[in-house]
Amino acid sequence: MAKDPDAHKGRKLVIYGVVTQFDSATGKTTFRAETGANPGDYYDYDVNSMVGVLSTTAANVVEDDMVTLYVEVVGSYSYDTQIGGNTTVPKFFANIVDVTGSK
Repeated sequence: MAKDPDAHKGRKLVIYGVVTQFDSATGKTTFRAETGANPGDYYDYDVNSMVGVLSTTAANVVEDDMVTLYVEVVGSYSYDTQIGGNTTVPKFFANIVDVTGSK
């Protein structure tokens, strides 16, 4: 999935992760998270992902939250990094975000 998110567009999944960035740079309707297919501790998640949400869905979500995400695969998403590079990651749209703890 992480290697070819475009091949999974529209697929609905439950994924787990830790929110690594949710600020003015990502906006109120997108956050960055390290995710994985199975629940674990924050250091278990190794797939850098972008997650789109409705602002009401993520009203209580903050950086370092551990989350269970009920998502639909959007596809791949490319963005410029702060060190001048470019990266491509899976992008999801989360219909439900359950905060399960904090890092």
